[in-house]
Amino acid sequence: MTNLQRIGNMILSLLLIVGGIALLLVPQIGVLVVALVLSACLLLYGVGKLLYYIRLAHHMAGGLILLFLAIIALDVAVFAVAVIDNPKLAVALYLICYCAVSGVLSVARAVESKLFGSPALPLVLQALVCLALAALCIMFINSDVAIIWIFCICLFYNAGVRLVSVFKPTEIIYIQ
Repeated sequence: MTNLQRIGNMILSLLLIVGGIALLLVPQIGVLVVALVLSACLLLYGVGKLLYYIRLAHHMAGGLILLFLAIIALDVAVFAVAVIDNPKLAVALYLICYCAVSGVLSVARAVESKLFGSPALPLVLQALVCLALAALCIMFINSDVAIIWIFCICLFYNAGVRLVSVFKPTEIIYIQ
């Protein structure tokens, strides 16, 4: 990780912590704000990937995957804006999908790292946390306050993971 990436991760983790605290302090408008921020972030991500595909990636091998990612992100952003009348549903669906996919990917990475002989315990713990948060979100899908708390837990957890990665030394591989 370069120094610029470390600074970016530090700033993003601090923004996640501040956002989580703000949501806990003002939970009345929290679900609506979360739904709007999620849709705006997905929209910006989709537009960025689409512009990257148009400018450069259509010449690359595997660049078509970036086009598909951009279209999916734009579609999810439009869906999130469309269900803004019921923001609790949008946030709950986002949380369930995000946590479930993160958990499954962490399990896959843990299996892969175990095959290569690396320790898999941190990835297994991350998978358990993500899957537990998805299960909590499914259990408390009818409660606005619970959705806000679960979302804040996700924000704080992601901020903690980013802070740990910022201060973890980068491994340097020498090719002989």
